[in-house]
Amino acid sequence: MRQRVTRKFKRHFGATAKTVAVKSTRPWYWSTLLNFGLILLGYLIAYWQLAGGDFARMIDNLRNMAHENSQLLAKVVQNQRQLQVEQAAQNNLAKELVKLQDESIQQKEEIAFYKNILNEKDVANSVSINSFKITKGLQQNQYIYHILLVQSGRHDKMIQGNLKLNLKDKQSDKPLTFELSDGPNSIQPITVNFKYYQRIDGTFSIQKSVGSYAVEAAFFENGNIQPKVIQQVDLPI
Repeated sequence: MRQRVTRKFKRHFGATAKTVAVKSTRPWYWSTLLNFGLILLGYLIAYWQLAGGDFARMIDNLRNMAHENSQLLAKVVQNQRQLQVEQAAQNNLAKELVKLQDESIQQKEEIAFYKNILNEKDVANSVSINSFKITKGLQQNQYIYHILLVQSGRHDKMIQGNLKLNLKDKQSDKPLTFELSDGPNSIQPITVNFKYYQRIDGTFSIQKSVGSYAVEAAFFENGNIQPKVIQQVDLPI
């Protein structure tokens, strides 16, 4: 009996004793607060490291990039404006060159024209239509004509006569000729009287704008029923 009691007593102590578990009596919310505190502490440490080093450098880099972008944008705007100014200057220069070329051609033509007139050769006098041009007028179906009559040769007599203008229908099977009119009145034969040259300018209008027409200019010397010179110009479309 005594040995049995001794064995039961030894069972709770020594190498054969059972493992004893020790449980904490601390409440559960203290663990939660501790974990939250550790997380907050880690966040503060990370923020302190960023604020003290890389984060501040990152902010400076962003500011520098924004400043550089604004400077580049200003340069781009300035270059675009300069390019527009240069393009406008080139366009004006091109127009001026075209204008100068036209004026130069016109001056050369006028010089050649006057040289031809003043060059009195020992040949018989002859009259010709040096130029005959027609342009559109400001009103509908209105046209402006420019005619230049010249005399070549010795210029020892006056050229006298009249110039008649007629409208011709080119699409008709038979040539049809109409009198030109300047508004309600028809254009009468134009008196010609010159020794070297005579410019004739005027306007006329037609009732129909559809069709293919030409204007015929015929010069008649005084006393002759047959034209001395005839020239025809198509109406501009």
